[in-house]
Amino acid sequence: MITTILTTATILCSQILGSPTIDRYEGWVMANVEIECPEDIEYLRDIGARSLACYDHPGQTQMLMTEKMVENARLHRIETKITERDIANYIKKIDQIRGEARTAGVGGWYSDFKTWPEVNQQLQQLANNNPKLASVFEVGITHEGRAIRGIRITSPGDATNRKRILFNGCQHAREWIAVMVPVYIAEHLIEGWYNNAEIQSFLDTTEVIIVPIVNPDGYEFTYAVGGDRFWRKNRRNNSGSCEGVDLNRNWDIDWNGGDSTSTSTCSDIYVGPSVFSEPETQAMRTLIESLPNLVTHIDFHSYSQLILKAWGYTSTPHPDDNIIQALGVAMHDAYQSVHGEQYTVGTPGDILYYADGTFQDWTTSIGTLGYTIELRPTGSPGFDLPPSEIVPTCEESFEGILAMMRFISNPVTVSFPNGLISFVTPGEMHVLHVSMQPTFGGEVDPTTAKIHIRYGETGVEGTVPLEHTGNGLFKANIPGSFCGLSTEFWFEVETTTGQNQRYPAGNAVLNVGAAQLVEEITMDQNPNWSTDGLWSWGQPIGGGGQYGNPDPTSGATGNNVMGYNLNGDYESNLSEKHLVAGPYNLSGNQNTQLQFSRYLNVEQPMYDHATISVKSGNDSWQTVWTNLSEITDDQWQAVSYDISTVADNSPELWVRWTMGSTDSAWQYSGWNIDDVYISTSIESGMVGDVNCDGLVSVEDVLTIISSWGPCEGVCAEDIVPDQNINVSDLLLVIANW
Repeated sequence: MITTILTTATILCSQILGSPTIDRYEGWVMANVEIECPEDIEYLRDIGARSLACYDHPGQTQMLMTEKMVENARLHRIETKITERDIANYIKKIDQIRGEARTAGVGGWYSDFKTWPEVNQQLQQLANNNPKLASVFEVGITHEGRAIRGIRITSPGDATNRKRILFNGCQHAREWIAVMVPVYIAEHLIEGWYNNAEIQSFLDTTEVIIVPIVNPDGYEFTYAVGGDRFWRKNRRNNSGSCEGVDLNRNWDIDWNGGDSTSTSTCSDIYVGPSVFSEPETQAMRTLIESLPNLVTHIDFHSYSQLILKAWGYTSTPHPDDNIIQALGVAMHDAYQSVHGEQYTVGTPGDILYYADGTFQDWTTSIGTLGYTIELRPTGSPGFDLPPSEIVPTCEESFEGILAMMRFISNPVTVSFPNGLISFVTPGEMHVLHVSMQPTFGGEVDPTTAKIHIRYGETGVEGTVPLEHTGNGLFKANIPGSFCGLSTEFWFEVETTTGQNQRYPAGNAVLNVGAAQLVEEITMDQNPNWSTDGLWSWGQPIGGGGQYGNPDPTSGATGNNVMGYNLNGDYESNLSEKHLVAGPYNLSGNQNTQLQFSRYLNVEQPMYDHATISVKSGNDSWQTVWTNLSEITDDQWQAVSYDISTVADNSPELWVRWTMGSTDSAWQYSGWNIDDVYISTSIESGMVGDVNCDGLVSVEDVLTIISSWGPCEGVCAEDIVPDQNINVSDLLLVIANW
C-alpha cells in the first residue's frame, strides 16, 4: 500500500513538473567561456554554441557546447572551462530539488515554479476572489493555440482617466523566475489594497496590467516530455527547420538592425521573417495600443540582476534620460533595501551590448518609460534558480514596483546631479545643485521652487527661493549651524498647472550633520601622496574619453588634481593601481567622514573597477565604496562617505583610491580627485542658542536685536534660516528660554 502511494505521488509530481528530454543534449556539456571581444561572440555563435546568459558580453558567459565546440573554441584561443559534463544528470538533479520543494510547500504557491495552466488558474482565482479589483482577460492566441492571459488590477470606479502600468514576464521561455514575479506582484497589490493605505492610493489613480507569460508555447516546451529546458524562443514552425523566433527581437524599433540579432532560424536571437511577425508580439502590441495613458512598463527577464533602460539599440541618450535614470535608481534602491541584492542600472550598451528590436525600446518609443529587469541570480546557477530563492526574488521585485508607483505618482522628478553630502562645516554655506523635471509632460514653474530649512528637529523652518539656473536646474544654499545643530531641509515646487510636489514626500526630510575639519587637502600644492602606476598630481588636460567622458581641464577649485593618467584614459588589462594618503591622527574623534570632489569615468564593474578603501595602522584595508555601475561624470561632484568604523579614534588613518583592475576592451578616463576633507562630528548645540554658550538666555535675545536685518551667507543670529534676522528668530529664542 505504501509503495503504491509513493509510486502514484511520483507519477503525479512528474506530470506537474514535466520532464524535458535530455536526449538532445547527449554529448553536450555546460561550460564557462571567457569572451574578450565581439568577434569571440560571433565565432561561438557560428560554431553552434548556445549561450545560457541573457546577453553575450565580454567576460565569463555560461554556454552549452559539444566537446568538439569546446575544442574549437580553445584552438581559437577562447578560454573555456567545462563545469557540467552530464547535462542529463544536471536536469534530473534540478527536477529532484523542485519536487522536494513542492512537497515541503515553503512559500505556499511560490514553493516551486509553476506551469502555464497553473499560472492561469492562479490568475483566475485572484480575480474570482476579488471581482471589484481584478479581472482576467485574453491578450491573444499563440502559434500552437494557447491563450496569453493577463490580469487588470485597479480600485473600483471609473478607471478611464487613470494612469496605466504594464508588467510582463516570459518573453523568453527558459526564464522561469520571470513568470513567478509578475504573479506575486498581482497577488500582493490586491492584498495590499485591503490593508495598505499607500497601495490603495496607488490603485485609486492607476490601473496595473500584468501578463505573466507572453510566450506560453515556449514556456510549456521547457516543461514538456520531449521538450527543452533551455529553450528561449517561441514555437513558430520555420518550415521544419530550427523552430522559433526570439520575441524580444521582433519589435518595431530598429528591427533586424544587426546588434544582437540574427536572420538564421537556428539562432536563439532569430528576429523572425518580419517585424511583428509573431502572434505574441502582435497581441501585446494590440493590448498596449488599447491602453490610454500608459506611463511605465517592465519586461521581466532572468538573469544577471540588472535594471536596463532605454535605449538598447543606440548610444544616443534618450531626451528624458535624467528622468529614466532617476526612476532606475529608485528601483535599484528599493531592490537593495529588501535583501541587500545589487541590481545594476544602465543601458544595454553601457552594461552589456546593444540589442535591436526589443520590447522596452518599443514601449519607450511610443511615450512610455520602458525597462527590462533581469532578475536573480548574477551568474551561476543561471536559469535554474533554486526554488528557495523564488520568494526573496519576488519580495525585492515587489518593492521595486512600489518604487515605480511612487515615482509616477509625483508630477515632478527631483534629483541631485552632483549628489548629496552628509556633513557641512559650521558657519559655512554649501551649494547643492538640484534638478526638477516634469515626470510626464507639462512644465515646472521655477518661481515656485523653494527650500525649507531648519536647524535641529525642533527648530522652526525658514523658506528660501531656489536660484533657477535654466533647464530645470536650480541652486540651493545649505547652511551649517554655528552651534553644531544638524541642518534639515526639504523642497517644494509646482507645475504650471498647479500640481504640487514635496521632496522627500510626506513628512520626511533630508539631513546633513555639523562637523569640524580634521584634514583639508585642496590640491593647490602637491600633497606628495604615495602613487602607483599613472597616478600623479597636476592639471588635467581634458584628454581621454574613448568611452564615457574625457578628463576635466581643471580641478573643482583651482587647476590641480590627483588623477589617474592626467593625459587621458586608463589602460586595458590594468592591475590594481593605488593612490594612498596619510597617515592622519584621528585620536579622540568620532563619526569620521571622508568627503572630496570627484570627476570619475569608469566602465561597468563586471569589466573595470574604481575603489575607495581605508585602514587603521597595520590593519587590513576596508572597502568604503566601489563602482556598482558605469560612472560617467561630466562635472565635478562632492561625495561623502562614513568611515567611522575604521577611522574613529585611530592614531594612524590611511585612505586609498584604486584604479583597476580593468579588462581588455573599453577604456575610460578614470579618477580625478580634488578638495579632500576628513571631518568629525561636533557636540550638538541647542535650538535658540545664538552665541553657542550652551544656554538660551537674555544674551541671545540681545544678540538678535543688535543684528536685526538681512543676513548674507550664514549668520549665527539667523536661527530660523531664512536669510533674515527678524521676529521669527527672536520668538524662537524666547520659546526655548
